[in-house]
Amino acid sequence: MRNSINAQIFSFGHKDFLAVSATHGTAHLALFDQVMWEKYELATLTGDRFKTNTLAMPKPAPSAFARSEDPNSVFGPVGDTIPALQERGVVFLACHNAIWEVTAKLIASGKNPDHASHEAVTAELTNHLVDGVVLTPGIVATIPELQQAGFHYAT
Repeated sequence: MRNSINAQIFSFGHKDFLAVSATHGTAHLALFDQVMWEKYELATLTGDRFKTNTLAMPKPAPSAFARSEDPNSVFGPVGDTIPALQERGVVFLACHNAIWEVTAKLIASGKNPDHASHEAVTAELTNHLVDGVVLTPGIVATIPELQQAGFHYAT
């Protein structure tokens, strides 16, 4: 996403380019805060590829556009976090249906320390989305709505 934004802004001159992340699959786990990662042991759902949610780390200090080719600025790999991308205008969408499915996996695997209902765990996860993430009823249903508003879908 960072590369796409950089190319649109710096190479093609689209200073008003807006990216919206229709996050899905296991990438959706990045949208939950660290509290949920610890409580529900979400790292296990990543196959333990991530021990913590490094993608939700606090944003680095903003960089001037003059540093756009500096790999150590937010325009380089250090800018590959949700907060850093949000600072650049990216909108992240969360999918209620995906959260419902994550909850089912957690309950089935015994990762439900409060022995809460499916509805209660889903609500808790929803309440612990990374700041600024927008909850939608379903990503697949939201994409056509965005397209009708003039957005283009790219993978």
